[in-house]
Amino acid sequence: MNLIIKYKFLIIFLTAILTRVFSLYFYRDLEVAMEWGTILSNLEQYGILSVHTVQGVPVPNLFMPPLYPLFLYSVKFFFNNTEIFLLVIQFIQILFSLISIYLTYKILLEFFSENLSLIGTFIFTIFPLNIYAVSQISSITMQVLLLNVFLFSLLKLFKNLDYKYIFMFSISSGFSMLLRGEFFIFVFLSIFYLYLKQKKLIKMFVIFLITILVVSPYLYRNYKVFEVITITKSGGYNLLKGNHPNTKVEGTHMFLKVGEVIPEVKAKLDDLVQKGPSNDYDLLQDKILLDQAIKFIKEDPLKYITLYFQKFLSFMFIDIDASYSKYYLPMHLVPKLILGITTFIGIILSFNLRINATNYISLYYFANIGLFSIFFILPRYSLSLLTIQIILSLFIIKKFKPNL
Repeated sequence: MNLIIKYKFLIIFLTAILTRVFSLYFYRDLEVAMEWGTILSNLEQYGILSVHTVQGVPVPNLFMPPLYPLFLYSVKFFFNNTEIFLLVIQFIQILFSLISIYLTYKILLEFFSENLSLIGTFIFTIFPLNIYAVSQISSITMQVLLLNVFLFSLLKLFKNLDYKYIFMFSISSGFSMLLRGEFFIFVFLSIFYLYLKQKKLIKMFVIFLITILVVSPYLYRNYKVFEVITITKSGGYNLLKGNHPNTKVEGTHMFLKVGEVIPEVKAKLDDLVQKGPSNDYDLLQDKILLDQAIKFIKEDPLKYITLYFQKFLSFMFIDIDASYSKYYLPMHLVPKLILGITTFIGIILSFNLRINATNYISLYYFANIGLFSIFFILPRYSLSLLTIQIILSLFIIKKFKPNL
């Protein structure tokens, strides 16, 4: 970077640090809550990855991906005091966020000028949900970092199949799959698209092989325990959460509502518990939930097709019927709506019929929304696409202000 660019980037970097420390001071989580807390507690007490307990006995986890709980556990091993542990996690997440900012800048340079890339990086830095995320005990900050590594290395591979970027792409793909079980879909999509661009089958196989090697220890663990080759098995839970009579765009927590809404499912789950703890509890539970979700969809397909498009539009723009109390705060809603609109316009302006990085970005964006809309849409999900949306939005400026 020249001196002026370094000065501008330094301002962005200092802004990033100050805003994230501010977020920690006012909004930070003071406990490890929900599934993260359960799985961390079971790791500490019993040395087992487990979310569900049957008759007081934790059963092996197939419900949650393992990477973030193992990250929490590894830090807790060195910092046993709860308050210090939480602060260490949150400061590490600030570090993750700062690296993501730098990677965003490098990604934007693949498409735009220095000035436009700095504008996009600044938007990424001050986006309210991105600032808030570091203060929460949630995997989203790690997810954004891994996605930026994934995107940066893939964009480099579009130009040249350098082994340095092959390793970077493959390792980030593997870790992303261990963080979000469904990410394997986007890995395969990206490898296929890269093959269409480069036509190098051997190197595509190398990428696939390294990625599989990264996830293979956990695949082996699951095959040994459950006799299935998978990272997670929560499709039934997620499908039913987003597709039952009382659901909304954001879904409904079934284990709070299941007795009111689906008594027959509650009865089956109760019977499963009565049989006692078993290694395949998560697998059997998910099958019960999956069967019920499919039954609901078959009974009223038009309702759930309509709901699918509501989810799709809510992800792209805003949810007009959100239950989260802070969802409609202007600080969250206005940036989200503006970015949603500019992303859509940017896709229209940048689209062409070639196999290139620009069209890949649009494809990745729609593939994510299309997949998540099958299940349910939470506000934090949009943060995982922030870099993608900024790229697409900046095509508007590139189109109408090319001299910037």
